[in-house]
Amino acid sequence: MFGGHGAGGDFCKELHVLNTENLLWQKLEVKGDTPAACSRHTLTAHHDKDIYLFGGRSFTEDGTETSSNEIHKLSIAKMKWKVPLYVGIPPARRHGHTTFILHSHLYVFGGQNEEQEFNDLKVMKLINPSERQPVMKEILSEFGLQGVSHSFTPTKVPNVRYELSEPAPCSQSRNPAADPQAFVHRDFSAVRDEAMKQIQAAFALLDHEFLKLDREKSDLSKAAAALQKEKEAHEVHRQQQQQELQELLDRHRSQNETWLRARAEENDRERRELCRVREEVQQEQERLKEEQSSIQKRSEHLLSIMQQFKGIRSFWQRGGGGVRVKSVMLTWIRTQCGRTEPASVPSDPPVSLKPTDGLIPVRRRDVKSES
Repeated sequence: MFGGHGAGGDFCKELHVLNTENLLWQKLEVKGDTPAACSRHTLTAHHDKDIYLFGGRSFTEDGTETSSNEIHKLSIAKMKWKVPLYVGIPPARRHGHTTFILHSHLYVFGGQNEEQEFNDLKVMKLINPSERQPVMKEILSEFGLQGVSHSFTPTKVPNVRYELSEPAPCSQSRNPAADPQAFVHRDFSAVRDEAMKQIQAAFALLDHEFLKLDREKSDLSKAAAALQKEKEAHEVHRQQQQQELQELLDRHRSQNETWLRARAEENDRERRELCRVREEVQQEQERLKEEQSSIQKRSEHLLSIMQQFKGIRSFWQRGGGGVRVKSVMLTWIRTQCGRTEPASVPSDPPVSLKPTDGLIPVRRRDVKSES
């Protein structure tokens, strides 16, 4: 177990090991270039000889938290931290990622940093130390190249010997096999040339990648500008549609209000007309009721007169009354026919009728002549 942070938020860089047999923790003392204190990194075991540490989150010199993309190797046999030599573009700074080793390749997936989150996959081929060129490693170490890293590494001054060798006699022939310094010099030049070629190739690859990155940034800027223009065009179109919709709503509301006012006025006129007609009908009903009542009264009056007339007629037919009585009765009948209300028979002096009087039929023409 390496790194992490405690309750106070301080990062740790201690290495602890757990004995799985007796479940006993033990702090180990490790040599070499110890990685910076960090957390949220990954430790990946390669067989049973090396453990690779990659990435993590740590403090910078000014005290701010930042992510890392450094890679360190812990040699289990020597218990020593090393910075492996690699070429190519390393993964971006990240923490909270996932790493695993498969067929001597270290895979890095996902993670995040202060700027973005990642879902990319990076791979690094692990080469055995026996396959590397020892001379090249020594030369690069003398020049202070310990691998591509963002951390500060002091430049080492090459150890060059300034010694004057004694001149050999001119007659003595120089044998290349007998002159080891010349052979070493020629070997050093070849290795140096090869190292410089590889360094130049690495820088050329970096330049190519940076140019590619610049092109991608330019394309991204153009795409962003096009997207902004398209967004502005969509915004203008949306505003136009919103304005047209608002105008349509206003026009529709105005038409609806006009139609509703017209229907309301028409409804009011119809209601007023219905009220007037209803009042007229009520007045007509009252008038008809009055006429019906008047007709009813006249009918009752006429019925009463007819009954009285029938009584008088039957009296005349029996021969009752004299000429004076008949004259009085005729006058009373004329008077009753001209009145609207029934009246009682006038109270004339009673006329005595004898039962022995003969019944003299009175004809209608006689009554008219008498009148």
